[in-house]
This record gives sequence, C-alpha cells and structure tokens, in this order.
Amino acid sequence: MKLGNISTFALNNNLRLQFTRMHNNLADAQKEVATGKKADIGYSLGSFSSSTITVDNQISFIEQTKVTNSFVENRLSTMQISMGAMVDDANQFIASLTAELTGSMNKDVLNLAASSALGKFSSSMNVSQGGEFLFSGINSDSEAIYDYQGATGAAAKAAVQNAFVTEFGFSVNDPSASSITPAAMKSFIDGAFSDLFNDANWDSLWTGSSDRGMRSKISTRELVENPVTGHAKAFRDFTASSVLIEEFADGNLNSTTINQLAESSISLMAQSISGIAIEQSKMGVIEQRVSDATERLDFQKNVLTDQMSQLTDVDSYEAATRLNQIVIGLEASYAATVKVQSLSILNFI
Repeated sequence: MKLGNISTFALNNNLRLQFTRMHNNLADAQKEVATGKKADIGYSLGSFSSSTITVDNQISFIEQTKVTNSFVENRLSTMQISMGAMVDDANQFIASLTAELTGSMNKDVLNLAASSALGKFSSSMNVSQGGEFLFSGINSDSEAIYDYQGATGAAAKAAVQNAFVTEFGFSVNDPSASSITPAAMKSFIDGAFSDLFNDANWDSLWTGSSDRGMRSKISTRELVENPVTGHAKAFRDFTASSVLIEEFADGNLNSTTINQLAESSISLMAQSISGIAIEQSKMGVIEQRVSDATERLDFQKNVLTDQMSQLTDVDSYEAATRLNQIVIGLEASYAATVKVQSLSILNFI
C-alpha cells in the first residue's frame, strides 16, 4: 500500500524534518548571538576559511613576541637600575677617599669604604631574574662577578697578593712595605696589577660571564643582542679601584704611598663611572628598539584583528533578528505538530 502525500505520516515526517533543521539553525543562531562570530567558519567561508587560520597564526605569533619583549624590557630595566646603583656607590666611594686625602687618611675608614663598595658592586652585578644572572650574557647560570670577599673570589684574591709579592719581594703587611715609594706603587698599579684585569685574567679569575650578550627576537625580522655583560671595562675598573684599597690600604705602606694608592683608586673609579654611563647608553638604544618593535607589533595586530573580524564576525542585529525568527518558527512548528498529531480518521466516520 502506497502512502499518499496527504497522509498523516507524510505530514508528521515533513514537520519532523523541518523541526530538526530549525533546531540546528537555532543552535547556530544562539552561538552567533553569544560570540559575535560565525557559528561554522568552514561552512560560511568555504575555501577562504584557510585565510582565518593564517591570520590567527600571525596574531598568535605577535602575542608571543610581545610577551618575549616584555621580558626583555624587564631585564634591561633591571640592569639599568643596577648600573645606576653602581654609579651611586662609585660616587660615594670617591667621596670617602677624597675626604680622607684631605684629612688623616684613616686606614680603617679606607678599608670600610672599599669593603662596602665591593659588596654593593657584587650585589648589583649578580642581580638575577627568573634564575638567570642578567649581566652574565649567554652564561646566564654563572655569576657575573665573583665575590672577592668570599669563596668564589679566593683565586682572584690570591692572584692580587702574589702579584704584589712578585713585584716587591714581600707582602704588604711586611715592615719592609714602608719603603715602597709612590712612584714604585704607581708602576705596580699600572703594570702587574693592571694585568690582572686583562681579558684572559678577568675571564679566569673575576667573572663567570660571557662577552656575548643574550639575543632576543623582538619582531618577525629583528634580532637584538644585549650589549652589556660582566666583561665591560667599566666593571673591571670598578673592581680594580676598590680592590686596591681593600688589599693594600691597611698594610704597612707609608702615608705618601697610601696617598698615591688612593689617588690611583679614585682615577680608576672615575673611569668606571664614565664607562658605566657608556654602557647605560648602549642599553638605552636596545630599550628603544624593543619599545619601537612592540609598537609596530601592536599596529600589526590591530590590522590583523580587523581583517579577522571581517572574515568571522556577524552582524549582531541581523543575528538577533534571525534568532527571533527561528524561535517564532519553532513555536509555530510545535503548534502545527500538535494539530497534526490530533488528526484521526475516526473524527470523520
């Protein structure tokens, strides 16, 4: 027996199909109203849906690069603050030594000034972030400067004392040290002592840093390298200046030779201050490059976000109207279904 098109089965089946289709449309419409995006990008855009994947990947890369840039900016800012503290400590050290040059040259005061300068310098140089020593370059797991007053600085301390003994034939605490003239001390400082801070000795005795800075990718095509590491001459001069006083000021040198020692120390520290200013300038250039790159990334992201919106966004007013129409249609479908299901041939017999 063939069912006719006007049978209750045909009517029920047609309503069922319409209901299923309208229910699916309702789910899509609700999603679009809630998110403001097309419910099915692939269905809506077809072959152009690959463009959304490309744009989305580009936006993700920009966001990741901006996060990296924020880390780089934090590292550079922290290093700038540390170098600012070094300059303040250096000026304080010079002030202390200058006051003693015009006064009694109290050995305890000189030694305290040098000890304080060394301790603060070590703290500033070994500043870390995320477990990485910022002034250590690519050797970020090693201290940028060894603690001259601690175990890691033992080799450097021994080298300084040995250089003095080699130069004069006795230690600074030997009574014979009082015979050392200012000229002889100046010759030692400019010669054997200065050699302790050349590239080879600095690398083996004083620092665990690399002469190469950390590199960071700050945009799609731009790579920057941190220009400041513990190998900079400014940091060597700071160390040399304070070590001179730390090691020799409380020995048996005569007053005129101690004056020469203090003058040489002040000269080295002044050079260090000038050198640190240069390193800060280098750092400032990189900070500006990172900032400019981040601004460009923000602009690129805005352009890509607008492009993505054009591909995936829906008209909120149109989506809400369509949702309302679907709801009305479903309500009508429910009512029709009830009417059809109540039909029976018995009502016509």
